[in-house]
Amino acid sequence: MFKRIVYEDWATIVPIISFIATAGVFFIATIRALCLPRHRCDQLASIPLSKTPDEP
Repeated sequence: MFKRIVYEDWATIVPIISFIATAGVFFIATIRALCLPRHRCDQLASIPLSKTPDEP
C-alpha cells in the first residue's frame, strides 16, 4: 500500500534549510551576547526578577 508514496527530492531540502536558519539565529544571538559592552551586561544583570523586593 505504501509503495505508491513517492517522496520528492526537494522535500529533503526543507529540513536542512530549517536547521540552517535556526542555527543561524542562535549563532547571531550568541555573537551579539558576547559583544555586549561591560556596562550593558551589568545593567542587564541588575534587573529585578521578582515583583516585590522582599522575594529572593
